[in-house]
Amino acid sequence: MIHIPDNLSGKALYDFLIEHKSKLIAQKKAGLKYAESVSSAIQFITSKETQITKAPTEVIELEEGVVNVKVVCNAAWWCDSQMDVLTDGCYTKSVNEKGINIPHIHDHEHESTAHVGDVQAVYTQKIKLTDLGLSIDGNTTCLIMESKIREDYNSDVYKFYKNKKINQHSIGLIYVTLGMAINDSDYLAEFDLWNKYYDKVINKEKIDEKGYFWIVTEIKIMENSCVLFGSNELTPTLEINENNKSLEPENDSTHIKPIEKSLNIEKIAEYLNQIKN
Repeated sequence: MIHIPDNLSGKALYDFLIEHKSKLIAQKKAGLKYAESVSSAIQFITSKETQITKAPTEVIELEEGVVNVKVVCNAAWWCDSQMDVLTDGCYTKSVNEKGINIPHIHDHEHESTAHVGDVQAVYTQKIKLTDLGLSIDGNTTCLIMESKIREDYNSDVYKFYKNKKINQHSIGLIYVTLGMAINDSDYLAEFDLWNKYYDKVINKEKIDEKGYFWIVTEIKIMENSCVLFGSNELTPTLEINENNKSLEPENDSTHIKPIEKSLNIEKIAEYLNQIKN
């Protein structure tokens, strides 16, 4: 396995990256990445984009041992500890194909017993950076998951969500399309990518220091985990509702509304009278 030496910088680092570029990309694509996160305080957000994959809707009844949560799985345009910058469109294909079949587990434990809840919705949403704990203007696209966290699946995770102790999340992903961006005009293709995407990166000081980053334009999302620590800092728990009411904001046309199950007695009576006549 090729490791990028920590002691290299400037031309020496860039030459190393270019020399091993194809192998580094192949190496990234060959494995499963855990894009873990360190997060900020709990926030409450209601605005959404229209892209959404929803579970079959139903009227949600009160249920013991269940809390509804809405969490940020990943945030675009943030350079993480692996020098990856995910674009706002990298989630689209995977979300459309897998939707609620993306599991909500704990600590990237890929076992059948690792589930912590039943996923209700997976979608992308524009969120203000200030609502994600940053003291700068602007917003970014976030991958959102809504889940019913069940005590009978994992009592510890249920307890910690309920007590607002879980505020960090991380996706397990497989790279599909990525490129290398380098801040040096001697490397034409890589410099073009740097110029194309630089302005969109939120934490520019990090890529300025290193002089390169990986731009990731498509991924396969394998799972979302609640974790303790990680590298992408913009993934908080947004909502916790232990009364088990729907997490959907009122008057939000982007959500499918629950099917009305009540009977209209007057219409039934009118219909029966028509049949008799």
